[in-house]
Amino acid sequence: MNQTKLKLPIKMGYGLAETGITAVQLFTQIYLLKYYTEIVGLNSSLAGIALSISVLWDAVSDPLMGRISDQTHSKWGRRRPFILLGGILLSLAVLLLFSPPHLTTQIGKFSYLLTVYLFVNTAMTIISVPHIALGGELSFERNERTSVFGWRLFFSNIGMLVGMIVPAAILQSLGDESSKENIILSRTTAGEIVSLVILVSSIITFLVTKGKDQTEKKPKQTIPFFKAFLSVLKNKMFLILLFAFIIATIGRTFNSAIALYYYEYRLGLKESLVVINILLPFFLVLLFSIGFWVWIAKKIGKKIPAFLGVFGLGLLTVIVYPLFPYGELRPPLIAAFVGGICAGSILIMDSILTDVVDYDEFKTGEKREGLYFGIWKMGVKFSQAFGIAITGFLLDIIGFQNGVSTQSPEVGFRLAMIFGPGVGFFFILGSLLFLFFPLSDTKHIQVQRILLKRNQKGAKV
Repeated sequence: MNQTKLKLPIKMGYGLAETGITAVQLFTQIYLLKYYTEIVGLNSSLAGIALSISVLWDAVSDPLMGRISDQTHSKWGRRRPFILLGGILLSLAVLLLFSPPHLTTQIGKFSYLLTVYLFVNTAMTIISVPHIALGGELSFERNERTSVFGWRLFFSNIGMLVGMIVPAAILQSLGDESSKENIILSRTTAGEIVSLVILVSSIITFLVTKGKDQTEKKPKQTIPFFKAFLSVLKNKMFLILLFAFIIATIGRTFNSAIALYYYEYRLGLKESLVVINILLPFFLVLLFSIGFWVWIAKKIGKKIPAFLGVFGLGLLTVIVYPLFPYGELRPPLIAAFVGGICAGSILIMDSILTDVVDYDEFKTGEKREGLYFGIWKMGVKFSQAFGIAITGFLLDIIGFQNGVSTQSPEVGFRLAMIFGPGVGFFFILGSLLFLFFPLSDTKHIQVQRILLKRNQKGAKV
């Protein structure tokens, strides 16, 4: 059980894989739906269904992947082999996703998107679940864990910048941003760059974390998968944290999926202008706010900062986005600055989950980081699938016309209500549910002391 302070290169090397993981996630969340509906020509509802099915499969496979990595015993460790394998597969999958062949029928377009996105999400499961579980095992010390997940979020935001800015920057450099040929070229080239990022970052993480991925020499007899799965779902402490995060993630999914529609058809702002002058500042502020949230969590604990950050983001979203005037850049830029500060609090949620895993080990005597993080990611994926599916249907319901350069004022107003109060409602609801989370910082410190003594006795025997 690692209690020593981790060296900075270890923490940075661990977090680096999140650059590629998040680059893929944001690249697909922001650009995929719009690309397949407006460029490939797939019906919005069918696109939403295809993406949702793929994400649902990803969700179902997450706990299984977590359990597999929990019980893997190899000379490379139990998490690291999957980080390397998943990185290679995900790199290949992204290349295929934004390079579809010429398809003429709706069923052909639907089938291709469904098949390739299933591949993307399977590869994502293989790398992301073992990676996040490894983060909870690098150190047993609670503040050091917060620092580890702070670096993970830091590189996650680097990945967000890559997945968000690279496609827009390439399109802007090509000139005519409305040209279908330019859009196709920008997405294909961006896919190649993101593919390289995920491949390189996963290899570096695999190499740098050598010796930190601990495998027990003599595996203990463990609970069968489905019994263990159900026992985790009976953990009320975990369920409160999980559902709070799921609800907030639905809001994040709505936000990502509909952002470009809102800025273009409600505010009249070009894609490259939005990405570089609004989304880029948002993620830069979020990036630099991480140190503040790590510091404040050490000073006053984790629960209150996490609540205030998510609640503040929800309140901001509900109030301001329906009010922004057409064609003006400054108001959404100010909102992006404030929202970026609030959004940095998200790192605390992953850190709190490691505390719940400690409590589970205290109760059961079994280390099940992979299963817990797998179910955690499963819940997140279910919420993403729900958000993506509803987004596709909502675009049809509000009267959005695919392939039309201008939309009616009524459609613009409806987009604003979805992007503002619709998104903010989920942030606020998730933060309020989180207030019922029962594990205090004092109680967790007591649990860690007991676990430390228990493991020291076991080592002597």
